[in-house]
Amino acid sequence: MTNTRSVFWIHMMSVISLLPATVLAEDTLRILERQAERDPKPYVILEASQEGTTSRGQGVVITPLGHVLSAGHISWIDDNKKYSDTFRISFRGGSEGLPAGFVHTHKAVFSDREDTEFFEYYYNAELQKHNGSRFIGEGDLALFRIKAEGVFPKVEFFSKSKPKVKTGDVLHLCHYTFPHKAADPTFLINPVEVVGVAQTPHGLQYLARGYYRWGSSGGALLKGGRLIGIQSAAYTVNAKDIGEMPMGLISFQLVWSKLFEDLLKDPPEKTPSETE
Repeated sequence: MTNTRSVFWIHMMSVISLLPATVLAEDTLRILERQAERDPKPYVILEASQEGTTSRGQGVVITPLGHVLSAGHISWIDDNKKYSDTFRISFRGGSEGLPAGFVHTHKAVFSDREDTEFFEYYYNAELQKHNGSRFIGEGDLALFRIKAEGVFPKVEFFSKSKPKVKTGDVLHLCHYTFPHKAADPTFLINPVEVVGVAQTPHGLQYLARGYYRWGSSGGALLKGGRLIGIQSAAYTVNAKDIGEMPMGLISFQLVWSKLFEDLLKDPPEKTPSETE
C-alpha cells in the first residue's frame, strides 16, 4: 500500500524545485522588507570613546536583555593606540518599544523632507569579557551588554551549531550608512556573494563580494532573515566621506547560538554564606 503522506511530500518537493528563481527571489525580498521595516530595529551603532576620540561601527542585538554582538576591533582607538573601555549603543528610529534608560538623544532635522525629525537613542554599554579577553575565542568578535532594564528587539541566529557556507551563497549585510555621523537614518541591506577565505590575525575568515558602505564593520550578515555572520574588515578603496558605495571584498566570521551559550548565561545566585 502506498504511503499517501510520502507521495504528497515528494510531489511538493518536486513543485518547489520547479519554481522559477524569480518567485524564490520575491520571497527573500519580502523577508528583507520585514527586517528593514522593523521599528525599533535590532541593528545598532556601537560607539567606543577614549580621551576625546570616538570610534563607531555596527552591531546587532542577539538577546532581549540587550546583548549586542559586534566586531572586536571597533573598541580599538587608532588615534590613541589603545583599547577603549567606554561604550555606548544607539538605536536609530522611534523610541516606542525601547526600554527606558537611554542616556542621550540626538535629533536631526531634514529640511529637504519638510523638516522631518529623526532621533538616535544612546544607552551606556559594557564589554562582556571572555576568559579575561575582550575578544571571543580567537576571532574578531566582541559581546556587549546594554545597561538598561527591559526587553530589546533582537535577531534570531540562523543555526544552533556552526553553519556552513559555500562559494556562490548570497548573504545580506545589514548596516547604517556612515555610522560616524549621528542620526543618519539610511539603513541598507546589501547582497554579498561568498567567494573565498582569508587568513587574518584573527584567524580564518570568509570573503564575500558586494556593495557596502565604509564603516560597516560589525554589521550583521543574514541568511533567510537570520544571523549567520558578523563583518570584520573590508578590502577596497578608502571610501570614507566620499559617499560612494564601492564594489569590493569584505571578510566575515560565522556565528551561531551555541558559540555564545556560556557568555549569555546568567551568573549563579550567591548562597547566604557567600553574601555575608
